[in-house]
Amino acid sequence: MIAQKSARHWIGFAIWTALMAEALFAASEEVAPGLTVVPGAVNGACIQRGGKTLVVYGDPSGIWSEADTVLFTHHRRDVVCAGRALVERGAKAVVPAKEIRLFTGVKEFWAQFKEARFHDYEQQTTKVLPKPLAAGRTVKGGETFRWEGITFQVLDTPGYTRGAVTYLVELQGKKVAFTGDLIYGDGRLWDLYSLQDAISEAKIRGYHGYAARLAELISSLERLAATQPDLLIPARGPVIREPAEAIERLTRRIQGLYANYLSIDALRWYFGDEHVLTKARRVLGPQAKVDWMEMAETVQEKLPAWILPIANSRLIQAADGSGFLIDCGSPRILNELKKRHSSGALKSLDHIFITHYHNDHTDCVPDLVESFGTTVYACQEMIDVLENPEAYRLPAMTSRPIPVSARLADGATWRWKEFEMTACFFPGQTLYHQALLVRKDTGESVCFIGDSFTPSGIDDYCLLNRNFLHAGTGYFQCLDRLKQLPANCLLINQHVGPAFRFAPAQIERMETTLKKRVELLRDLTPWDDPNFALDEGWARFRPYAVRTRPGATLQGAVVIMNHSSDWQAFRVRLNLPPDWTSPPMTPVPVHIPPRQEGVVHFTATVPDRATLGLHILTADIDWGKTELRKWSEMMVEVVR
Repeated sequence: MIAQKSARHWIGFAIWTALMAEALFAASEEVAPGLTVVPGAVNGACIQRGGKTLVVYGDPSGIWSEADTVLFTHHRRDVVCAGRALVERGAKAVVPAKEIRLFTGVKEFWAQFKEARFHDYEQQTTKVLPKPLAAGRTVKGGETFRWEGITFQVLDTPGYTRGAVTYLVELQGKKVAFTGDLIYGDGRLWDLYSLQDAISEAKIRGYHGYAARLAELISSLERLAATQPDLLIPARGPVIREPAEAIERLTRRIQGLYANYLSIDALRWYFGDEHVLTKARRVLGPQAKVDWMEMAETVQEKLPAWILPIANSRLIQAADGSGFLIDCGSPRILNELKKRHSSGALKSLDHIFITHYHNDHTDCVPDLVESFGTTVYACQEMIDVLENPEAYRLPAMTSRPIPVSARLADGATWRWKEFEMTACFFPGQTLYHQALLVRKDTGESVCFIGDSFTPSGIDDYCLLNRNFLHAGTGYFQCLDRLKQLPANCLLINQHVGPAFRFAPAQIERMETTLKKRVELLRDLTPWDDPNFALDEGWARFRPYAVRTRPGATLQGAVVIMNHSSDWQAFRVRLNLPPDWTSPPMTPVPVHIPPRQEGVVHFTATVPDRATLGLHILTADIDWGKTELRKWSEMMVEVVR
């Protein structure tokens, strides 16, 4: 990892901000009669009439400070932050009715999320306002409202968020649509992970709903296209001057990507063909067909006698009766092991190997260790997330720390009884994942692959699990590992009854599909590398949540994964609650090599009279021409 340099050699943030505002104002443009747009991290759009000012999104240049009305298309804090100061100075906020709770009720949201973030299967992005914003008016699709004689039409355009709206206005014969994050540029999407959601028709919750709101987003694009706008003013990116072409292009790109995803979807094994077709019809149309991969060969006879299935765990039992366990996520598993031990069928439980951090594989590991004195094995890449789960914001977290007593390097090999064990980092279903190859002296070999594959494909249905798509990492790394396994090695996913194995052609098919997906994502997303659009955790606070006291010094870091193929200089600015202090740290460049992480450390002083309760810290992150405001968050609970 690359550490932060000193901030002493950099200009003050206030001066830097003023220079940026001046540059933005110089780039302003009257895009329609009476409508001025200023580009920025969030665009600002302004209509002035009769001495009054209406702003859409916000005021990146600081020139419209006397605005009386601000229109917000959706609740995301990284967009709403551009208009907050105007509202706090007295402007009336117009917000989507379906998202009112995420403007005015965010204290309740964060109070609930403090506990709900563990065992979380809803999988909604947490780019929520750190503090409430007063709403002067709520609007919904089909309504109109007037401002100084100008009529605005409201369209419901869910997709990027669940309750987003678009505002339509006609200015001297030119129809303009303010579309938020519905579309970017020539037909792109800002990211995919923000669209993760449940699919009621397919009977799956948010955890399994890969970019599920793509269906709603396409319907919103169709609704928008039917109004025949002349211009689209998005929250981010350039003004869109050929709306019909951009909308058609985005729809086509979405459908190409989703068809690619479905073709190797692991959920087909669990839920069947109709499940996949149900998802396909939502995005690809009623006549959708899926070019899916042939199922892997399954071994229907019983597992080798030395492997015993217990729920979603597997017990390797040596000839002397001792045991080596793979995962322990439920009391049912622990109770069965205790029963076998009491009966003498299991003489000891020596070790446990944890395939990944998800709570259904880890929740009862501390109890297991207490009951049996079991050694916990994990690769280096897994140790911190197991020992400090409260420091992370990830899907399906356990809240219980798991001390790792046997710390392994990737590829470590050792003997246990009549078995040779090899552990490897295996970042498939989640970035924090490992696999265990077991070779018995009689010649049999089995690889415990956790939840990364089923016979129908790859388990990348939850985008917030951090599934990288770089050569040599993520699923490409896992596929390379499969190619290196011994001949006829069986694969075991503990949620899949039979063991299975992929033919070389199937491994090649998955690899080819993922390579094609990278190219599809390059067309679909505006980042210099599409992994920024897949990986919400590319910029994260460490720790994610802490408890502290008034007067204490808070220490933490912002960890940045540079997905780019080039060195990048990232700049970080910490946003603190009022009266909290920190040494100057913006703009602080941290130079990070391609495909590596860098760290910006910070300290902050909590005032003696700090308000007790939960505070949300955020960080601005910039590099190159990319500016992100209030991008990452940290939860700090101040207690006596």
